[in-house]
Amino acid sequence: MSNPWIVDPAAPGADRRLDLEWIDPDGIVRPLWIQVRTELSIGENRRMLKSVTALSQPIPKTRGEDVAPEAKLEWTEYSFARMVAYIIDWSLTHDPEPAHRLAPKRTSYETLRQDVFKLIDEALDEHERAVAAEKKAQSGRPRPAAISA
Repeated sequence: MSNPWIVDPAAPGADRRLDLEWIDPDGIVRPLWIQVRTELSIGENRRMLKSVTALSQPIPKTRGEDVAPEAKLEWTEYSFARMVAYIIDWSLTHDPEPAHRLAPKRTSYETLRQDVFKLIDEALDEHERAVAAEKKAQSGRPRPAAISA
């Protein structure tokens, strides 16, 4: 049984594989997969969110207006930080050509072709939406009563 207090990367369902396809400049369809976390630990999430450069609270224009805080992101940093946080493994580590192998780490992400990076970034967007929808669907469960001593 895994520890209920932590995000256990070895727990069943802790990750999922996303299968993608990229068309290279020669028109060849190249399959690509990424293995991603389904939940980030607080440490992983905070490291990813370090790319928030400013958080501000706008002033309401009318009395009683509810105004949400605004975060300004450094998108370049956020995209790389998100890949580092989510990607556990990918097919590029296992390329049959040893000279083509890339470890799933920031220095590798920085060397990708722009369209490959965009493909992965968009897959992570979709993954985050899917995980959020799954959590929302589960939130309909009754919550346990608070216990006070």
